[in-house]
Amino acid sequence: MRVLMFAYSLSPYKGSESGAGWGLLEAVRQFADVTVLHATPDAAELTRYQQENPDSGIVFVHVPCAGFPDPLHPNKALRFVAYSRWVSRAGTVARDLISSGHFDVVHHATWSVYWLPSAARGLNLPVVWGPVGGAVVTPKALRETLSRKGLVAERLDQLSVRLAALHPRTRALWKQATVALFQNPSTQRRVGRVNELDALVNHAEFTVAPQTPHAPPHDEVVWVGAVESRKAPLLAVRAMRHTGPDARLVVVGDGPQLESVRAAIQEYGLEGKVRTTGRIARDEVQKLMAGARATLYTGLREEGGLALAEGMLSGAPVIVIGNGGPLVLIDAATDQSRIHVIEPADADTTERSIAAAIDAAMATATRALVPMLDVAAATERLHQLFLAAKNSSMPGNSPDTETQTPEGE
Repeated sequence: MRVLMFAYSLSPYKGSESGAGWGLLEAVRQFADVTVLHATPDAAELTRYQQENPDSGIVFVHVPCAGFPDPLHPNKALRFVAYSRWVSRAGTVARDLISSGHFDVVHHATWSVYWLPSAARGLNLPVVWGPVGGAVVTPKALRETLSRKGLVAERLDQLSVRLAALHPRTRALWKQATVALFQNPSTQRRVGRVNELDALVNHAEFTVAPQTPHAPPHDEVVWVGAVESRKAPLLAVRAMRHTGPDARLVVVGDGPQLESVRAAIQEYGLEGKVRTTGRIARDEVQKLMAGARATLYTGLREEGGLALAEGMLSGAPVIVIGNGGPLVLIDAATDQSRIHVIEPADADTTERSIAAAIDAAMATATRALVPMLDVAAATERLHQLFLAAKNSSMPGNSPDTETQTPEGE
């Protein structure tokens, strides 16, 4: 099978969207010859990868971004404009490649949101779209945990996403995609497709985790992520007020709420139970997770869950808020007994549930460092979905359906 992939963000050396794109590329290349069109922001790193791996078999095609706006501009709206301009350029390059060579399937990998257009439409080939997310919202009962700034940001995000999704080119792909892969049920409901070939697939199922060096065991629960409102680090810190005297938590990461986290530790007198590391090297994060009593994820509106996937691959037990993409990822776990899902409730109830899970993890004597994700099985499932797209009677056979409203809104 020959696949033409669009991956605006793509890097083997990063996490987030670029890391998700790389995990997908690594999965698809297991069963197909891949030509991948990528953008300027990760171009230097992909050149480095090609120099270090000259026999990878991947064909990389750099499609430069337009001169304006800067694809790395701090303003999110301008970054989306840069992406949309790149889509037009990538579509032109793709048509030239298709006219001069044979491809079986077109794959839109990144950006992985349902509400942005893609260069994959209109190429007269079967299209695999995704996995895409973008419709998860904070559970109503936990909106009180957001800062005022975080709550306003979420409301603005919801409004801008709904407006962006009205673009005709975006809506056209919803109908034209032969197979749509959704990171979570909220996004599947929002798009509103009814197609038996579609599937729930979390892109974090294909996470490429670095080899973990020797990880000495330590008596801490590890929270990993961007220290910002939607990740709810303060929820984790406040939960420590309700834990037993032996419970320990380390908050790993940096972000706009780091000083608030440190202030909360002092306010609640938790200096002996909670510490922060700030930003540390990825291999150090891996060592902390692999040696931990458990890893903790309090994200309120996660679409995917790359940090969660890395925690599951480390083998340490997992404590996670049950909302959005993590539920799909957890469903793929090979050992459900080591995963504690916290049902979203009001803040106090949720904090106490987290505390109980932390105490249980601290009391567990055995440490079974066996990965809880089967990347090979997920890759084979993806292979079957690509085959279904390739063997479909025609591209773009999805019915015209109305947009659904996700639960909780």
